[in-house]
Amino acid sequence: MKKRRLGEELRRLRETSGVPAEQAAAELDCTVGKIRHIEGGRNAPSKSDLTVLCGLYGASKGVHAVLESIRKGASQRGWWSTYKLPNWLHLYVGAESDAHTVRTIQLELIPGLLQTEAYARAMHDLAGVANADKLVEARLKRQERLLSREPLTLQAVISEAAIRRAAVEDFAAEQFRHLLAMARRPNVSLRILPFSTGLHMSVTSGFVLLDFHPEVGAPSAYLEHANAGQLVDDATVVRHMTDVFAAVRAQALSEKESGDFIEQTLAQVDLQRAGR
Repeated sequence: MKKRRLGEELRRLRETSGVPAEQAAAELDCTVGKIRHIEGGRNAPSKSDLTVLCGLYGASKGVHAVLESIRKGASQRGWWSTYKLPNWLHLYVGAESDAHTVRTIQLELIPGLLQTEAYARAMHDLAGVANADKLVEARLKRQERLLSREPLTLQAVISEAAIRRAAVEDFAAEQFRHLLAMARRPNVSLRILPFSTGLHMSVTSGFVLLDFHPEVGAPSAYLEHANAGQLVDDATVVRHMTDVFAAVRAQALSEKESGDFIEQTLAQVDLQRAGR
C-alpha cells in the first residue's frame, strides 16, 4: 500500500510540474516503463532515484523528507513475503497489514480473519492447493492484528448461509465459540444477515473495504473471486461499495441478536453431536 501511495504522490508531482514521463526516465537513465511501474505502485524507487525525481519535480525539502519516509517503509519486506502467497493475495495481505479498519460482507464463508485453523484448513483442502500449510499459517498470522496492542478494527457482516454451511462440519462448535469470543472484543463488530430479512441490496459475492491513515493511502476495496481477488482504489467504486456495506449492515441483526443467533446455532450443533 505504501508503494501505491508513494507512486501516486510522485505521479502527482510530475504532472503538476509538467514533466513528461519520458523526461523523468531520461533523468534516471531508465525506461519509461520503470517510471510507470514506480507511479503505479509496483516498484519503489531507490533513495538516489527519489532524490533525482524530487529535484526534477521541484519538490520542497519537507515533501522530499515525507516521501523518503514512505519509501523506507515501502522498501521493507512484510512478514507475508516468506509465505509464497499468490500475487493477488500478496497484494491484499500487504494492504490489510497497513489498514486500520477492515469492513467486510461475506455471503458463503466465515471471514478469513475470524476462521479457526480447522475451518481455514478445510477451505484450502477443498481448493486443492499445494502449499496449504503455509497458506493456513499465513491466515492465522493475519489474525494476530486483531489481538495486538493497537488492534485492527473489524466490522463483519456474515450471511446466515455461511453459518448454516459451517454448522454441518465437525469443527462447527469450535468455529462458533471462536466467533462468539472474537465478537466480545471491543475492536470487532459481528452481525448476521438472516434469511428472514429477504432481499437485500445487490451483493453477488463477498468484498472487503480497507481504510488507512491519510499518510498511508486512500480507502480501497477488495473484490473476491473464486480463486483470485482484485484491489480497487477508484473513489467512485469505493464510495458505492461503502454505501452497499452500510445498507446491508443496517438490514442485519444487531450485535447482540447476532450473538444470540450464533449461540442458538451452537446449541443445536451440540445437541446433534450428543445424539450421535
